[in-house]
Amino acid sequence: MTALFQARLQLDERLTPAELAGFETVFSELLDAAATAHLRDGGGCWLIEALFTDPPAEDAVAALLAPVFAGCGLTPVPVVITPLAQRDWLAENRAAFPPRRIGRFWIYGSHVETPPPPTSWPLLVEAAQAFGSGTHPTTEGCLRAAEAILRRDRRLRWRALDMGCGSAILGLGLLKARPGTMLVAADNDILAVTTAAENARINHLPPLRVKAVLSQGYAGPPVRLRAPYDLIFANILAGPLCGMARDQMAALSAHGWLVLSGILNQQAVMVERRYAATGARIAARLTIGDWTTLVLRPARLGRSAGLWHPRSNVSVT
Repeated sequence: MTALFQARLQLDERLTPAELAGFETVFSELLDAAATAHLRDGGGCWLIEALFTDPPAEDAVAALLAPVFAGCGLTPVPVVITPLAQRDWLAENRAAFPPRRIGRFWIYGSHVETPPPPTSWPLLVEAAQAFGSGTHPTTEGCLRAAEAILRRDRRLRWRALDMGCGSAILGLGLLKARPGTMLVAADNDILAVTTAAENARINHLPPLRVKAVLSQGYAGPPVRLRAPYDLIFANILAGPLCGMARDQMAALSAHGWLVLSGILNQQAVMVERRYAATGARIAARLTIGDWTTLVLRPARLGRSAGLWHPRSNVSVT
């Protein structure tokens, strides 16, 4: 049996879906919750519930939520963290985690006995990895963008970077699709780096083609020394993405692709403008629910380097 802790946050009923997503993202991405959900309580207020295998520090939770409260003009309210009764949460999670088909990518857990579809790119990700398992719209947007890039760009050997890799599903998915890829999976969380290396192992990917490294953005020597990259994934958050715009474009090869996600729809223009100032051009824009994924290329390649018309959205349902 796996012990879990539940964090509950009650929020104003007037919050918009985009504002609510900002709070939920703190739990799912910054605090690495095992699972998150939002719902209305009996009085109509919003509730965010998150599950953790270890209880998060209350002061750390409050510090991460403070700017989100401020951005919504709300007075901070405390998060209630309580232990849950012992249950076989992993078995229940597995039952709720069927194989997921995203284009040619087929994401599955070890409990799945169904063989992968013909011509698919199968990737084993355990059910316990709630974020980075392909279920979040930001991950799905990156995988759909990757498939579109591979249809457009036929090269067989890629030098790729999965920045803020988490489970490294994006970089490892590329390696499944293009076995000639050399991948750097970088994160500032040692647990993510360990998970990325383990996911490479259980997917039987050659160790010499995957390097999982601890790095604060582009500060780590293994990240800098392997540049330039033909393809960079960065599924993080809009603020950090803007902060590393210059580093990302400097690390991108002359004919490279940059895939950005973790961006709420209303933040997309801000991120686009920040990257345009560093010499990037929009090649594609995908929206899934409240989330946007951007595909960028060096501006000097011109408009013909895009996947779709840069002014049009590709909405995925």
